[in-house]
Amino acid sequence: MIGVFQRAKAQQDVDNIVFRGRVIWRDIATWLSTYLMAKTLQAETELLEQIKEKLFRIVADFGGIMRTFFGDKVADDYINLFSEYIMLMISLIDALVEGNSSVADEIVKQIYQSAGERVELLTQINPFWAQNTLENYIYTFTDMTIQEIMAFVSKRYRNSIDTYERILSYSTSLGDFMAQGIKDYLIYNLKTFKTVE
Repeated sequence: MIGVFQRAKAQQDVDNIVFRGRVIWRDIATWLSTYLMAKTLQAETELLEQIKEKLFRIVADFGGIMRTFFGDKVADDYINLFSEYIMLMISLIDALVEGNSSVADEIVKQIYQSAGERVELLTQINPFWAQNTLENYIYTFTDMTIQEIMAFVSKRYRNSIDTYERILSYSTSLGDFMAQGIKDYLIYNLKTFKTVE
């Protein structure tokens, strides 16, 4: 009876982690959009800082999931890369709101480079995240986020809202892909562990 309870508890823990992995992308999209609106509307610095802190807590949260499955070094490397990506997105918003398009163009290049480095790290640690598929997901998410930012800053609000809605929908697919990769990785490693025993 205790064994059944322990297996049920372990399955629940895995399901909770997988669920959290699914919604992280939606949270990132939501809080980047919130920062975009607050910055454009010239919100107080304190509010902008709190939104940034929230974004970096989401990154740390995902890093915790990575730590659970892939260890400290991978988690720390991923947190650093993901934090850089978020900081670049924030810098892009700042540059566009301030009307500095030449700086914004350079930041966009850095955003894609950062995204590529994250894809490379993830596909090295987990064979269940196919590189082409993950690249497509991450770059499409990035494309849409940049489109939303540019539309909002240029006061094409309908376009910005439509793009944001697409991002939310897309973030579910991206989150599902990431979560399934974690689940497949875990199942594979549990089978390998049982075979070795």
